[in-house]
Amino acid sequence: AEHSAAAKTGGCFPGRALATLEDGARMPLWALRPGQRVLAMDGAGRPTYSDFLAFLDKEPRALTSFHVIETREPPRRLALTPTHLLFVAENASAPAARFRPTFASHVRPGHFVLVAVAEGGWQPAEVVGVRDRRDMGAYAPLTRHGTLVVDGVVASCFALVQEQHLAQLAFWPLRLYHSLVGWPGVQGDGVHWYSGLLYRLGQLLLPPDSFHPLGVPRAES
Repeated sequence: AEHSAAAKTGGCFPGRALATLEDGARMPLWALRPGQRVLAMDGAGRPTYSDFLAFLDKEPRALTSFHVIETREPPRRLALTPTHLLFVAENASAPAARFRPTFASHVRPGHFVLVAVAEGGWQPAEVVGVRDRRDMGAYAPLTRHGTLVVDGVVASCFALVQEQHLAQLAFWPLRLYHSLVGWPGVQGDGVHWYSGLLYRLGQLLLPPDSFHPLGVPRAES
């Protein structure tokens, strides 16, 4: 099995996946710069524009395996690593705040995800297909709200542990740091130091079954 840094620490999207900026323009994730505001979801399930802070992981040259989630009515296609969290419900009538963070590898046809629509707001869209794809580049953006819209689908910034609120709380010191010192310069490639620190702390403090199986280190054979 492949156990890349992307699988273990942040969960990622392809670099060419698109975020939506405050002026309505769409920008590939690899081109995002700290301080830009991207379409996201707040804690009550409402659309908001959230500050992009940093990449939890940034692997421009990594050949990465992604899950591709396809929907209809409206049609969307989102690629993300299996450990990444996506907001999912069992039926279309659930309010946005009741869509639960779910590992991408657990999403199945018949589930519903939230997609952004032109009129503003969200619409539930039924998942009609799940397949695997390999793509170059892996990026894990962190926003102030811990969510963002990628290729028109509402997703979490987090992965590995299926607790959106816990992850958002764990990254509070990093958000405070950026609020106090401003935006960093050009971020280097690889895992963000804070993300790596949290992963190591999580291994010490949380039981192994708290993690997605791809995030649990295995003995080298």
